[in-house]
Amino acid sequence: MKQLLGALAALAAMIWVWAEYFREIPHLEQAGVVKNFQVEEQADFSGEFRVLGKRYYGPPRTALYATSPRSGKFNDLAYASSIDLLLGQGQLKNPYLAKKIDFDQKMRCYQFTAEPGAGLTDEAIRADSLSISAVAGSAQAADQLRRLKAGKTVRIQGKYAAVTLRKSQQPFIVGMSIPRPRPSCAIVKVTSIQALN
Repeated sequence: MKQLLGALAALAAMIWVWAEYFREIPHLEQAGVVKNFQVEEQADFSGEFRVLGKRYYGPPRTALYATSPRSGKFNDLAYASSIDLLLGQGQLKNPYLAKKIDFDQKMRCYQFTAEPGAGLTDEAIRADSLSISAVAGSAQAADQLRRLKAGKTVRIQGKYAAVTLRKSQQPFIVGMSIPRPRPSCAIVKVTSIQALN
């Protein structure tokens, strides 16, 4: 029994190490991402945020290499953006208030439920929270995204982005399947992340 527990603990440790340090985050310097996806920069995106949540996404089917050099094989946003960040600003930078809200990241966006007596209206929560599907602009930005932890305060710089599949010109949109009033969800090309605490 001790050997089984030891083996399970070792497996859990290996999975944690893989997720923290070796999980592939696609970025715009990879040939497969550039060949398969067109990322059009839009308005500037920058600010200081508290990271309320971080979630990895994968495509619905498995593949050995997430960014194949052959164009047209991969048609899921996860091949260009495999990580979503739930960010808080304003009142939600306060960890005490953020703990009173239950965020649930779904469908590349989020929904929330505030505890009774949280002291925040739904409108205030929507105004101070943002979910971004991050497209790493470089290998360095991908590494910064990988090392990001919930609870940290960071400065993020980048551009809002429109992502389309090159072959079919299919656009990717996040959060449209969530009923109105929708929370703030966007695709962002991240160029740099600076830890503030």
